[in-house]
Amino acid sequence: MNDPANPQAETETRVYFPQLDGLRFLAFMMVYLFHGGVSQGVSSRVIGKTAAAALRENGGYGVQLFFILSGYLIVTLLLREESRWGRIDLKAFWVRRVLRIWPLYYLVLFLGFAVLPGIDRHWGTPGYAQTLRIHLLPFTFFLGNWSMALVSPIPYDWLSILWSVCVEEQFYLVVPLLIAVIKPWLRIPLVVALMAGSIGYRAYCARHYGSQLMIVFNSLAQFDTLLAGVLLALVIRPDRDRPRLEWALTVLQWPLYAVSAWVISMPRLGQGDPYHRAWDFVWVWLCGVGIVLVAVEGRGWLGKALAYSRLVWLGKISYGLYMYHEIILWLRGRIEPFLPWFPNKDELLSIACLALVIAAAALSYRHYESRFLELKRGWTRVPSRPV
Repeated sequence: MNDPANPQAETETRVYFPQLDGLRFLAFMMVYLFHGGVSQGVSSRVIGKTAAAALRENGGYGVQLFFILSGYLIVTLLLREESRWGRIDLKAFWVRRVLRIWPLYYLVLFLGFAVLPGIDRHWGTPGYAQTLRIHLLPFTFFLGNWSMALVSPIPYDWLSILWSVCVEEQFYLVVPLLIAVIKPWLRIPLVVALMAGSIGYRAYCARHYGSQLMIVFNSLAQFDTLLAGVLLALVIRPDRDRPRLEWALTVLQWPLYAVSAWVISMPRLGQGDPYHRAWDFVWVWLCGVGIVLVAVEGRGWLGKALAYSRLVWLGKISYGLYMYHEIILWLRGRIEPFLPWFPNKDELLSIACLALVIAAAALSYRHYESRFLELKRGWTRVPSRPV
């Protein structure tokens, strides 16, 4: 393992893309706008009426961008570990994931099931008892997305967002095996086959289930997005010099931005007839993969903009931003009716709410999450972002 006493050696072997932290923050903001973190009126004045409407309707696809980033970064680190050490330490990988994901997940789970419903006076009600009976055990074991897909959505927004964390945790059981067990020549064909299977299964669900829940919260129907990031990492190794690829990305980046803007502005994206319910996700992750590729391998303005230090810092705490934002939005909803009118009330409340989300995530990262992240050093084979 890396020698903690030798920071120079650690720096030289570090695999870190600061621009992808900036992209993480943009993915969070898509979700934040989708969940109404900024009112339609304020967002329309800031980014334009059309863009605000598109993000209000389709910003939830920022989760797909998170999925792509997870697949790409995890496999990039595993490939570098294999190259350097000759093997993948599966135990070390899973311990690192536990230390990163579990502490904050279970904190929000405790707040969401035990504390916030009490403040909202739901304790003892039949609805609260039913929520505990249906969802508590599945969410405890990172299977809450399945209870939402197969039984019913969870009525608390601060818990419903955890479905994506459940999907990623299930994904983390599979991904390292693709690298550690499968021969290198077979990995890309296997990933492509699994992606095709996921798309086919989503098409089956679109034809046979009227509810969108069986697609959105279904791990098997979402795995092609996560595997798209895996495929990108397998095809585009970051330790190679490719001037032709850089040139091609310089030329193709602008059509990519135009197509991405068109896709995210499509009305009822991922809804409607079975074709759109199955295939719109493919167009989303194709655009997402392109954006990640341009950010990592391109030498244009996007990578430089995303690597801006403030965006990188916000991306660094993006897990907390995602996990806390619905709690803060709930708090705003509780307080706002009691506030008197004052000039620019909507704008100021939107700013204050986002600032509070950032403050909560920053404090959590520094005083809670970082304690567990420091423990990861003993299990790190290839260092990535510094704590």
